[in-house]
Amino acid sequence: MAGTLRPDPQFQRFNTAKELLGHHFRFKPRSALFSFVSMGVVPAALVYFAYEKEGQMPWTRQFRKAPVLSGEEYVPRAKDL
Repeated sequence: MAGTLRPDPQFQRFNTAKELLGHHFRFKPRSALFSFVSMGVVPAALVYFAYEKEGQMPWTRQFRKAPVLSGEEYVPRAKDL
């Protein structure tokens, strides 16, 4: 049964190109700069922004319509005890 399957030539070409991609890549100034920015500057900026704005944006108040207990005293149900 397996003899009836024919490989797709375009798929074979794609796989060959994907395997050989690493042989042609070189670190040049432009690729090194892009790597440094994408792996260093962007995450550092996101971490700085997160720590700078920590606790200043009340996300729960924007999405919640009413208070959780709505001012009433909480009484657990019998099955919760």
